[in-house]
Amino acid sequence: MYISCLIGFLIILLYCIIIITKDKEIPNSISQMVYSLEEKMKWTFTMVMMIVGFMIVPQLMEVINSNYEFLGFLTVLGIFGVGADPLVKGEKNIVHYVSAAIMGISSQIIVLMNMPNLMYMWIPYVMYTLYEKKSDKNMFFAEIIMLISLGIVCLI
Repeated sequence: MYISCLIGFLIILLYCIIIITKDKEIPNSISQMVYSLEEKMKWTFTMVMMIVGFMIVPQLMEVINSNYEFLGFLTVLGIFGVGADPLVKGEKNIVHYVSAAIMGISSQIIVLMNMPNLMYMWIPYVMYTLYEKKSDKNMFFAEIIMLISLGIVCLI
């Protein structure tokens, strides 16, 4: 289970590194990276998110108190929703945004319950956001903090 989870987090990390290197810039969010892919390669984002969800779920369930396993399922459900809906055109990507919120909130509740000191990782983000109000990279940095903190909880 541990190895599967580690591979899952390495896959999302590798995906981010490849896209950032290719585009030579930090995206607005991890989901936004899909739009920099060629049309025939856009499916890779959905595949990456689905693989990551499936690979982290066993270890995630292992570290969560059995009374709160629903938070792990919500986190993975959020990952699947984000992966399934990045290409929906239009003003409102309801499934995508709701899934992202579910994933972010439930994952950070898991972090808070297991390693509350990791919540201090959010202090630099809050300071950056307050200082650099015009930055369009805030969501990307929030997603990275969320993934790192969840990865630490699952892997340590």
